[in-house]
Amino acid sequence: MDASDRKVQSDPLNRDPVVLCVDDEPGVLHALRRSLRNEPCNVITAGSPDEALGWLEEVPVALVITDQRMPGMSGTELLDEIRKRFPGTARALLTGYRTPSAVREGLEAGADTFFFKPWDERYLVDSVRRILGLGNAP
Repeated sequence: MDASDRKVQSDPLNRDPVVLCVDDEPGVLHALRRSLRNEPCNVITAGSPDEALGWLEEVPVALVITDQRMPGMSGTELLDEIRKRFPGTARALLTGYRTPSAVREGLEAGADTFFFKPWDERYLVDSVRRILGLGNAP
């Protein structure tokens, strides 16, 4: 966790929803953070499913966007765990595989939406705003 992530966690007056992005590739996490930089939400990142679960224990997360392919635990396994332990958290699967089986696995794990790599930034932003109830993009 970097210093900006700690600020989100320790700010009791913070009212913006928290979006947790999970991917084992730092470049993808950076790109997701950049895509959401102008949105009224706080973006925190995790480099592994275990780190993501740690965040979920500490911070009220509104939305998790997770990659499908990660070492140790897949994105669908993580989404299934989140659905069981944090049922009020919205869930999105980020994947490079546009196959019916990938979508089916995501739906079975409780994904509310999907983002396909490379993602369309406008679609990502609009979807995040819709999921978080933030209205239309400015």
